[in-house]
Amino acid sequence: MITFTRHKLAFLLINLILAEWFFPNVNAQDQSSELRATYTHQRYVRNSGIWIRNDIGFRQFFEEDPYTMILLRPRVILELTGILDLHPGIDFRFSHYPSLPNTLEIRTWQGLSLHWPDVGRIYFTHFYRFEQRFYWTEGSKEEDLGLRSRYRLQMRVPLNNRILSDKTFYTDIRGEIFIPHDDEIQEIFASQLRVGLNLGYQQNRKWRYQITGYIDAGRNTLEENIRATNYIIELSVRNMF
Repeated sequence: MITFTRHKLAFLLINLILAEWFFPNVNAQDQSSELRATYTHQRYVRNSGIWIRNDIGFRQFFEEDPYTMILLRPRVILELTGILDLHPGIDFRFSHYPSLPNTLEIRTWQGLSLHWPDVGRIYFTHFYRFEQRFYWTEGSKEEDLGLRSRYRLQMRVPLNNRILSDKTFYTDIRGEIFIPHDDEIQEIFASQLRVGLNLGYQQNRKWRYQITGYIDAGRNTLEENIRATNYIIELSVRNMF
């Protein structure tokens, strides 16, 4: 019986990311790139164990038919225990296509995060979320519904300090899988596996900045489910108080 220790899982995740970056899938028939900019505002409700968070994002997709997405992602974070959080949230995503009908997607979702284990200066986080996706296309009176599960494993390592404190550089290594359930939504790109690596800087408890590179493996469901790869760069700023 094969067992995976924490160190083996970290080693496997690192090698998966390196393999995707340096040896991309030669069988992929579609390739595209994406630039993201995200601002996160997170506020703690005093003596309640509750965080109110909102992400405001802009995404530019570069492909055969380039398009732009604007998104808003409010959520509540409920601290259940010292290592377990509950995340109910809703996403609003509007996509503008110069030569195609625009689209609107609303996602309601429920998530659970487990911050465990801590191994020396390495911090692991597991995050599962279940999404209900409602999708409208401009000019159509019908809506599409998609159900999807997502699981992400993240490993964070402070670089110049032992813990994530003021004036700390850090790196994240993460991998995420997407599992559709009775998905009716037809997309130019539907994610299946995403791996990422970032470099961040925590100025203090209030401000954090990071740049992240992702490789997203998926499929184009509009064109007979052909395989596709998306390369993503994300710039993000987080403000907490």
